[in-house]
Amino acid sequence: MKNTKHPQMIFTDDAWLLSRSAPVVTYKDFEEYIVSNFAGKNGAFWWSVGDHEVWHYETEIGERFGDDYDMFDEKLPSFVHHGTPGVCDAIKRNLTSLIKECGGPLTAISKICKENNIPFFPRVRMNSHYPIDIDHVAYGNFRRNHPELLIGRPGEEIVEGTIEYGIRTGKDFAYPEVRSYMIDMITETFQKFDVDGVELDFCRHPAMFRTEEAYSNRYLMTELIREVKSRLIQTGKEKNRDLKLAVRVPPTLDDSERLGLDVRRWIKEELVDIVIAGIGFIPFDTPVEEFVKATKGTNCLIYGCIEMTRQADPLTLRALAYRWLNAGAAGVYLYNFYTMSPEWNDKTFNELTNLEVLSKLDKRYELAPTGPLVPCGSIGCAFRYASPQTQLPINLHPEYVEIGPELNIDISDQHLDTPSKTNLKEASLTLRLENLKKDDQILVKINGETLEQKTAITTFGSYERLGSAGLFWMSYPTEIDTVVVVGDSIHFPIKETLLKTGNNKIELNLNRTKNTDKKPVTVVGSEISLKFKT
Repeated sequence: MKNTKHPQMIFTDDAWLLSRSAPVVTYKDFEEYIVSNFAGKNGAFWWSVGDHEVWHYETEIGERFGDDYDMFDEKLPSFVHHGTPGVCDAIKRNLTSLIKECGGPLTAISKICKENNIPFFPRVRMNSHYPIDIDHVAYGNFRRNHPELLIGRPGEEIVEGTIEYGIRTGKDFAYPEVRSYMIDMITETFQKFDVDGVELDFCRHPAMFRTEEAYSNRYLMTELIREVKSRLIQTGKEKNRDLKLAVRVPPTLDDSERLGLDVRRWIKEELVDIVIAGIGFIPFDTPVEEFVKATKGTNCLIYGCIEMTRQADPLTLRALAYRWLNAGAAGVYLYNFYTMSPEWNDKTFNELTNLEVLSKLDKRYELAPTGPLVPCGSIGCAFRYASPQTQLPINLHPEYVEIGPELNIDISDQHLDTPSKTNLKEASLTLRLENLKKDDQILVKINGETLEQKTAITTFGSYERLGSAGLFWMSYPTEIDTVVVVGDSIHFPIKETLLKTGNNKIELNLNRTKNTDKKPVTVVGSEISLKFKT
């Protein structure tokens, strides 16, 4: 296997193993998990050290999970813990046991990764907007004792269902106390432990400032980044190590700036070494190429994020990796795939890191909606706040007869418009719809050519797609599951010669002649599938 200077894939882990109820987790458990899944690849392993300022490692300056708790009240609501009774006891028990056995999980993981030549970064969640009862162990003392340092001011009335309501309990980085606290916690992870760098995850969860102050506060977060980088450099000199700083940021550079994250400047001033683009919710609308362009003249690496709860089908994973690698990205960053089997990890790594292999594999390119700004709920408010408006959803109105709306899908596969050079065997378009009536026709043009209605296959009520299994974070190894989605679909075969490498335009219109319902048909998904000759 060709070895590169940088990891071709980043495998992330949200510390799921600490949630195992029995038997107690040991050093050997970590070793078996890490070695069987990640050793022998040119990949990296990045592990989350906590959430909501409650830490899952052997910190000496922060609040360890379960500190000062003899019992946990599981009746108190917590977004992460409510569906898994006993998980709080398990986390505390396993953390305490590991500290006694081997120093703790970060000590163990850094040792195992070093012995197996796996680059290892602790992952620090920069904010968290999970709805958690203030008396729950996972809420944490920092916010409990300092409500004046949160985005929502004490006594402030905020309308429920708004973005401001969803992020109100997050830390406000406008306060120096918040920045100082986080800098110290971040620093501990690379000063105390034998790691290769650290990741600052600004996508768990987005929103570091009040919405009306975020853009003007960019300089404050840049100063935090500058201080962390300075400490990394100094620690690297002391340890004779080239320690790297990674950040995960919203799906576009402009949206990052809007949230107070001046990623362009961080790259230009070489304050960051690795940038992960996006949350993974709208990956086909994430312009990885603009991130790559911003790194010109620097050594900064760009990775595209794939989130399992949104994209789990191998067909779409291949399309995303092929698109990003062709755009100049260094590789793929996998999020929420941490309980997949060693066999899945091997297969996925071998496929998604090799352009030549990917060029011959079937793929599916998709468009998906961002979702409404209002109302939003829970952490969905933070994710929507960080995301741009995408092409979908689109309403097709029954009384509209002029030129219809247009969708644009980029396809990275080469030579599609040169039949003699392509191995394309079959192609199809699938539209995912709401409120489709029995006799409705969706008139479709691709790159100016009309698709024949007689070839369309319509499905009403529901359709299936591959997705994440329920409670995947508590089951190892887990598998990709078949998920039933409520909605309608229309499937068109496409002549291979209709598609082009690059941008493909899809024009849509609704023809409703046998129904008086004036409610529009809503397009919520658009998929182009490619099958290649073997």
